[in-house]
Amino acid sequence: MKSFVSFLSIVLFSCNTIFAQSNSDGSFALKKENGHYYFETLINEKAPAKMMLESGIFVMVMDSLYAFENKEAINLDYTRTQGNENMNLGGKVYDITHKAKGKVQLGNNVEYCGEIFILSGYNTYSGIAIPIQNIYNTEDGSRIIKLDMEKLEFCSMSRKQFQSEVGDYAATAINYNSYMGMPAVKTHLDFEKDGKNYSLPGNYLLDLGNASFVFLMKQSQVVQGFLHDNQDIELKKAYNKKGVLVAEAIVTEKASLCNRGFEKQVIAITSALPKFTVEGSVGLKFFEGAVSVFDFEKQKFYTK
Repeated sequence: MKSFVSFLSIVLFSCNTIFAQSNSDGSFALKKENGHYYFETLINEKAPAKMMLESGIFVMVMDSLYAFENKEAINLDYTRTQGNENMNLGGKVYDITHKAKGKVQLGNNVEYCGEIFILSGYNTYSGIAIPIQNIYNTEDGSRIIKLDMEKLEFCSMSRKQFQSEVGDYAATAINYNSYMGMPAVKTHLDFEKDGKNYSLPGNYLLDLGNASFVFLMKQSQVVQGFLHDNQDIELKKAYNKKGVLVAEAIVTEKASLCNRGFEKQVIAITSALPKFTVEGSVGLKFFEGAVSVFDFEKQKFYTK
């Protein structure tokens, strides 16, 4: 019996090791599933968690069933919301049942610090989404995230780590002049269509939760003005079964944004995010295949 218990302990320890936290350098392996990127870790070295990488939300969101099943491990006070509070995630609205605030450990030298919204029925593929702008490196308190989509990993970097490689990147200023202070960059979206060149200046959200290339916000006066002034641009239209227009898009031959060039990308126009105050949202197809660094403290976005 004693030998069996010892064997069981080894198996359990191995399982915890396989459900790995970050590597010693603060990096996490990424997996792409359902059009988004996820990493696995242990919250506070106890609760197995699969988290969707985000930056287009301002708090961590967590399914209520997971939150209460792991309340002891998460070790934060949950406060019930008063009245009807909800959150729009990609056009789908969820009820916020509880909120929490504090720190949770994600891995070696890595922690999330900020609010957590507990959502009813947020039974997505992972049940958790985490905004990278609220991830801290505990070695020096830095908020520097390296997103390496060549190696499929992301890393929470110390200032010292980043200084050793900063010279390899081109920089664009980050600002927080957006809905709920989410990270954005002022730049030009340049594209070619039907042999003509177009340029749309604006403030663009850096949104890892957007699985596409770029969304333009239909409510933006800048976007409306651009479309009005360029009525020669053909907009592809999509309708639901009831004949209601649900999406419009521009299919480009070439496009460029933040020092990167692209071939044959789709620029979608959405009305599903009416509270967003930016002109557009830059999604995963911009980041894929490249290395990017977000320095949220110094307000710089770096691309290689």
